[in-house]
Amino acid sequence: MTQTDLQPAPPPGSGESFRSTNRPPQAPAPPTKNGKRKKVFLIGGCVVLVLGLIFGIPYYIHSLNYASTNDAYIRAHITAVAPRVAQQILTVDVLDNQYVKKGTLLLTLDSRPYRAKVAMLKAELAEAAATAAGSRYRLALTRQQSTAALDQAKAGVQIAKAAVASAVAGVSQANSGLAQAKASVASAAANVARARADLASAIATSQRANSDYRRYRGLVKTGDVTPFQVDTYRADAITAAANVMAARKTLLAKMAFLNQTHAGILAAEAQIQAAKAAVKQAHAQLVEAQAKEEAFDVVPQQVGQQTSHVSATDATIKKLKAQLALAELNLSYCRIYAPVSGYVTKKAIEPGDYVSVGQSLLNIVSRKTWVVANFKETDLTHMKPGDPVTVTVDAYPQFTFHGYVQSIQAGSGAAFSLLPPENATGNFVKVVQRIPVKILFRHLPKNAPYLATGMSCEPEVKVR
Repeated sequence: MTQTDLQPAPPPGSGESFRSTNRPPQAPAPPTKNGKRKKVFLIGGCVVLVLGLIFGIPYYIHSLNYASTNDAYIRAHITAVAPRVAQQILTVDVLDNQYVKKGTLLLTLDSRPYRAKVAMLKAELAEAAATAAGSRYRLALTRQQSTAALDQAKAGVQIAKAAVASAVAGVSQANSGLAQAKASVASAAANVARARADLASAIATSQRANSDYRRYRGLVKTGDVTPFQVDTYRADAITAAANVMAARKTLLAKMAFLNQTHAGILAAEAQIQAAKAAVKQAHAQLVEAQAKEEAFDVVPQQVGQQTSHVSATDATIKKLKAQLALAELNLSYCRIYAPVSGYVTKKAIEPGDYVSVGQSLLNIVSRKTWVVANFKETDLTHMKPGDPVTVTVDAYPQFTFHGYVQSIQAGSGAAFSLLPPENATGNFVKVVQRIPVKILFRHLPKNAPYLATGMSCEPEVKVR
């Protein structure tokens, strides 16, 4: 650009403008730098847009079907080994990061105090057993010397009670016999009265038959009756007389039976008196037998005392056996074995250290590992147990591990923290929560390296 190109145009109406109109036409000015820059930006923007579409659309589609997070770590079963007895360590039989099988000896504690305790309790148990044997012998001797006499006295009491009961039963039986005899007297008296009535009726009938016979016998001469009729009345008179004789005999028999029943009453009364006397005698024998039994009342006390001694010694033996079992158990605790198979980690003991009950000595980490991934709650919309997972461990980027979702924790990590957030007070700011998801490995490669608990990893879950 020349100097004349930079000069301002002359104002209209001046002479310069008239002269400039007569100049020949000039070539158009070349494009400026601002125009080139706009073209570059436009082309660059188009390229970026195309690249964004090329890579953004697959990424968007991938994000719809997969959920991933880098807030994930390898986890494994960690078993803390602690002693059950307090004692000094004699030997440590494992090293850091050593793989041990279940039941492998880890360390040994000083067992001499517990061995002495076991020996002392065994001696006390033997002493208690000897005391118990002596108590049983004295109990058997007491029973042998006095139980027979006591049993005899008790048998005498039982016999006397049986005699009293028999005598009382005899009185009851005699009373029953007297009542029966009185009933027989009443029945016999009724029979006598009935026989008297029958005799009176027979006499009246005989008198009437004799009267009829005499009257009709006089009428035979006059011819008013036939001889046959007279014979009939004579037979009736004879029959009536025979009935009178039979009624008299029956009355005599009934009266004799009545006298016999009166004798039965006297016999029953005599039997009652004898039964009452037997009752008195049986009561006297019972009192005597009970007095003999009371004389041996001290025997059960002696037997009970010896029995209590035997029971006390038996209880002492049971107590000593329990203490011995506990001492032997504590003695067995002096050798600590691996409760599970795994790698020894965090060993913080050496021979000569004094350990307390429950003190952490070392940890055993199992070979079985899994992944705990803390997904955003918005990533769990379509996630469910069984979904396939690919895991990339930060320490081994060359390996890809495959697994599946085993379970989703029933609560966010904040819900189980030491101080859960309280959103009901103050100003509230919504924060996307993290939900732990447990992922198990399905098939680990044969040449896969060891996955240590706590390693960072990045799982990707196929949710659709």
